Amino acid sequence: MAVAKQPKGRQKLKVEHERTHFRSLLLQNPNHFGNLQASTFQPVKKIVSNTTYEKLKCVGYQPQLSRLEAVVWIEQPVGYGGGICSSGSPEYVRFWLSYDNGVSWLDQGMESFTAYDIPGVHPLEYAVSLAISPDRLFCIYENLPLVRAILSWNIPPTDPNTPPVWGNIVDARIQIAPSFYFEISQFKSFKVELPAEIEKLIDPAQPLKLKAPEALSAAQLKTAYAGKNVPAHRYLHGEIHKHLTYPELAVPKLPQAGNLFSDLDIDLSQVLTSFAGTNGNTNYEELTCVGLDPDNSTPDALMAAIHVKQPNGYLGSLCFQGSVEYVAFWVDWDNTGWEWAGTAQVRVHDISSIPPGGLSYAVYQPINLEPHRRPCEKGATIARVRAILSWNTPPPPNDPDYVPNWGGRLETHVHIYPGVRTLTGDYTPYLQNLCGIPVCNIDQTTGLVEPGENPFGGSVYIYGYIPGAPPVKTPEPDLPRYRISVRQLPFGAPQFLNDSFNLTVDEQINPAQPTSKLVPQQVDSDNYYIYREASPSIDGWRTVTPSRLLAVWSSAGKTGLWEIQIEALNPNGNIQFAAGKVVCVGNGNSIQNVIIDLDQAAPVTSLQITGYIRNGVEKNDILDCGTFHVGDVILGEYGVSDEHFNSFSLTAEPIPGAGTSRFTVDALPTNSRSYPAVPTTGQFGTWAFDTAGLAPCGYTIQLNTNDRTIVSCNGGWQNNSAFVGFCLVKP
Repeated sequence: MAVAKQPKGRQKLKVEHERTHFRSLLLQNPNHFGNLQASTFQPVKKIVSNTTYEKLKCVGYQPQLSRLEAVVWIEQPVGYGGGICSSGSPEYVRFWLSYDNGVSWLDQGMESFTAYDIPGVHPLEYAVSLAISPDRLFCIYENLPLVRAILSWNIPPTDPNTPPVWGNIVDARIQIAPSFYFEISQFKSFKVELPAEIEKLIDPAQPLKLKAPEALSAAQLKTAYAGKNVPAHRYLHGEIHKHLTYPELAVPKLPQAGNLFSDLDIDLSQVLTSFAGTNGNTNYEELTCVGLDPDNSTPDALMAAIHVKQPNGYLGSLCFQGSVEYVAFWVDWDNTGWEWAGTAQVRVHDISSIPPGGLSYAVYQPINLEPHRRPCEKGATIARVRAILSWNTPPPPNDPDYVPNWGGRLETHVHIYPGVRTLTGDYTPYLQNLCGIPVCNIDQTTGLVEPGENPFGGSVYIYGYIPGAPPVKTPEPDLPRYRISVRQLPFGAPQFLNDSFNLTVDEQINPAQPTSKLVPQQVDSDNYYIYREASPSIDGWRTVTPSRLLAVWSSAGKTGLWEIQIEALNPNGNIQFAAGKVVCVGNGNSIQNVIIDLDQAAPVTSLQITGYIRNGVEKNDILDCGTFHVGDVILGEYGVSDEHFNSFSLTAEPIPGAGTSRFTVDALPTNSRSYPAVPTTGQFGTWAFDTAGLAPCGYTIQLNTNDRTIVSCNGGWQNNSAFVGFCLVKP
């Protein structure tokens, strides 16, 4: 393995106080660094979009896989909270889409990776990938939204218009893949009317699948590109390359007189001369970034961003096949030479409305890093990566020095996260996270998620993986199986999970285009599920979405401490594999079976009016029909009780702002209180509501509560059922 070493003569960066005490400074003043434009807090030291330590370099989109991707440069050897045996620090990237040129933004979600203090060569290039579900339009419409990605160190970005303190913002135009399904309602939008007898036979809920897009012929391309400055050696590239590589294919096509393209009325000699001179031409497309997504919660993958520059020259519009941008990845693991890691691809088209800045595409190539991992104590493992972009012709898998006609190459260094070295065929399964919460963040004594002391409830989504899974071409009967059992502690019997759920399986069998399909996950008679993910190889790759989802446990009715266990099976020989231990970086602990606490109950609430204050005199009686004078201060009591209480709030309707500023709770000028100021089991207390200036009318006061339970991977259990009503009349 290649262990990075500090180059001689390199000066070690002194990490400033604002970096090492970042979170504590924000706790004291949310606008300490002056990046919040609307904040009432005054900045102390302005630091906005600082890219000294990390920088978002590229954003791209893989339309066939509906994946947003971004590449981040980690620029420094220090400043990330510790080395690879520590917890490091998070780098967050959140994505937004805009269909109105940035006037409004739609949140698509967030991904992250962990950065560490690593001596040696920099920058190290990391990547993140996010599967999205954008609306697709028919192929006659060019769907080109704006994507915004915000990189923010150590604190998640939440607002598309707020710059980060450490990190930056990148905008890019992307192209959403068209839909080739036609709905009956679309006939009407095209002013096409079907006979009533036919329309009655068509199910409007079932879209019609159109035939696969066709490739344009050489003659059609010549006509399409007339006057558009697309040279013949560009649009004839595929045919020329094929016949130069396999000359026997040209013989049957040769006419009795003339050359291969006689019917096109072109100068073949000039075309071949121009073709030979296009070594690494980047006029149409250019490789801009390469990175590795090492996040342990998703399959490791190499990614690259591609800048597509021209409106024409890609062999057809969205209603035709278009052409393919290929990126071959090569890795030098230990300075012994390049090893081909696979070739990714993305389909591109002629886009007449391409913006001046071009379009940003991306490719996605899962890679098996398990044989190359090493314990963190051995030092950081750094590998070199080379990416070769080639338009319309895949680079050969045996030539790391290949120079394409159209395209180019980039090289970078990537960091391989530490871990246990695993070879293909070792089907040891690992539980990784529950509802996105790493198992190392769950206290194995209390079963609560730290630091918030959160239990689980409802449907618990269980994630994990089998790092030694077989390659993509393994027949389904030979794929590993796994099953998950749960038992109540301390003496409950195991219960196997058998709920069905759906996975989206993305797959690429080289050299074909990636495909995507919905696959139901169901147990067999022995409660085993099929493990769908594959170990990436030269034959291709397979991933699932949600990534590494193993089971969905409907835990309704179950409370207290429960243990989750996993085991795997090699169907060839019925070889059993027990769960592997997950090493918790930073504290030296390891977790094999996961203990969690379940809470299925919402808070119990009570709310009542006990009296009022009028003209400074407190009255402890309740008026008839709950009638008060405008200006009275209404007094009451509340009660909230729960096993894992979180917060409550009082609101009044119908009052603008829900009357929040009119409340006093437990003699405090607030309408809400929360844990830990309120005990975890809740409490009983008093409230007051000032009616000064309100219009005579009928009003209600509502007590809204929630607890800290992670319910079906979302917010806590809520109880909003406590109400009291009253009437206000003129004095």
